[in-house]
Amino acid sequence: MKIDKAPCSVCGEVGNGIHFGAEACRACAAFFRRSVALSKTYRCRGNNACEIVSTVRCMCRSCRFAKCQKVGMRKEAVQKFRDAYGKRGSDVESPSTSVQVTQSQSSPCGSVSEDTGGMPVLTILQNNYARLQSVRRIVHHTETDDSVFTTRQAKPVTYKEANRVNSKECDLVADWIINSYPGFNDLPRDQKKILFRNFFLPFVILEGGHFACIHNRNDIIILASGDYIDCNRPETFYYDPEGSQLMSSEDAVRMFASSFSNYRRNVTDPMLRDAVDEHEFFALCSLVLFDTGLEGQSEQCINLARKIREIVQKEILYYYRSVRCVQDPSMRLANLLSLLPALQRATRRFQEDVEISHVFNVYSVDEKFYEICNGRF
Repeated sequence: MKIDKAPCSVCGEVGNGIHFGAEACRACAAFFRRSVALSKTYRCRGNNACEIVSTVRCMCRSCRFAKCQKVGMRKEAVQKFRDAYGKRGSDVESPSTSVQVTQSQSSPCGSVSEDTGGMPVLTILQNNYARLQSVRRIVHHTETDDSVFTTRQAKPVTYKEANRVNSKECDLVADWIINSYPGFNDLPRDQKKILFRNFFLPFVILEGGHFACIHNRNDIIILASGDYIDCNRPETFYYDPEGSQLMSSEDAVRMFASSFSNYRRNVTDPMLRDAVDEHEFFALCSLVLFDTGLEGQSEQCINLARKIREIVQKEILYYYRSVRCVQDPSMRLANLLSLLPALQRATRRFQEDVEISHVFNVYSVDEKFYEICNGRF
């Protein structure tokens, strides 16, 4: 993938312009802003020399903050209380889009942060997701000659390569869930399977929207491996290097390529428009996973799902009020929840494509992934 923007001087991720005096990505800019605005103090558990790269940048906040300052980020450039509804949301900090917000006397904004215990579930999800990203870097690079210690050049993938990535993701995402949600692992095996089958495909689609927000791109679909599907050149995705398909890539484009515009319309464009950040992404994941009314779902599973959904919604409201300082948290949450029906539409369309390709034995997915794709409807 050709990247026009300079890399983040803190973690090496794709940069998002100059923030507080240095080239930085959206995530590092947001991290620096929160750290300064909330007067955070961090302590390194090592020797204050932790490596800060995009896949493990959340592992040591002390060294990450120190590197932010080392590369030129200035504390005095941070506007402590600003509107969460900028052009690209609260994770983007720039003079042209940042808006100053007047803090009311009763507002707790800036007095607490996610580290004080107001968001235990979302914080566990965040920490374990950072570990998941580190594991992905190893798992998805084992088929290449790339070193896990070097920055890998992302590339467009074919449908076979994308299927291999998604098949590997099943176990990785399952581990992330098991280790992140209280009570999930205590459910009977059949109930965990019901929830996961209902969750995995929407998660893959939703995470693509999350990656779109991180990279500010809607012309590609970024996969968990870091590679991507080129939406502007769908023929590259349907290309079969082995020439074993009964349908040509041109015919496949005519049959399936409209799904890419469907994906943009229902997932990436709405998430980019609302500037959905990482905590909101985790909240959406939680609401999708802990759905109710599923076939075969037990009363125990339903009760846990309702409990987790209530906890997560309370935590995201806390996040809006106390960390992001959103002026109307309830409206922001309502807008976030409105993304779920659109996600469901995109999931249905993907399932239809998978079913058609499977029936006609063209561009079919791995059997394991096929079963999961058809776990809900």
